[in-house]
Amino acid sequence: MTGRPRITTLLPGALAGLVLASPAPAQELREVTPVPDYGAVMHPGNLGEDLGPGDGPEGTKGDAIPVPSGQKVWWIDVIHNEAGPDGLTYRFRFLAPQIGGRSPLSSDIALQDIEALCNGWVVPRLPQPGPEPAQVMVSLSDQIVPFGDAAPEVVQYFDSFSVEDGNCVWEFF
Repeated sequence: MTGRPRITTLLPGALAGLVLASPAPAQELREVTPVPDYGAVMHPGNLGEDLGPGDGPEGTKGDAIPVPSGQKVWWIDVIHNEAGPDGLTYRFRFLAPQIGGRSPLSSDIALQDIEALCNGWVVPRLPQPGPEPAQVMVSLSDQIVPFGDAAPEVVQYFDSFSVEDGNCVWEFF
């Protein structure tokens, strides 16, 4: 009886050796279903409590995020499936209604808020461990616009950063 278990434990290894020794047949290319766009559910462990509904308008997630100007800013989504000019790019999009309207905040103030969002909100939510992005884009808009749509009536500011040692470094593009 001791010989039988030994044969069964050797058999899988022997079959693997035979399979690996034979040349692999060529495979035909086939159509692959695209990966679904999960939108905000990119890295749930890093986004955590921000995924749920909060105190913002419809289309935003979580509560208002504090920024230096004091304006109300809400997270819309993160786009990670559209490569940037340097490779993997994470685009964090935020709603900031006060940058538009009858008495808008200045672009200088908006850009300071963008840098604060990058360092204080975006960097802690980048995947760890995970692929390091070549570029992080942070944008503010006064209305929610679908990614990639042209909307000349909407005020939008955006800036590009690399991340070094856990800090956003402004990138001229």
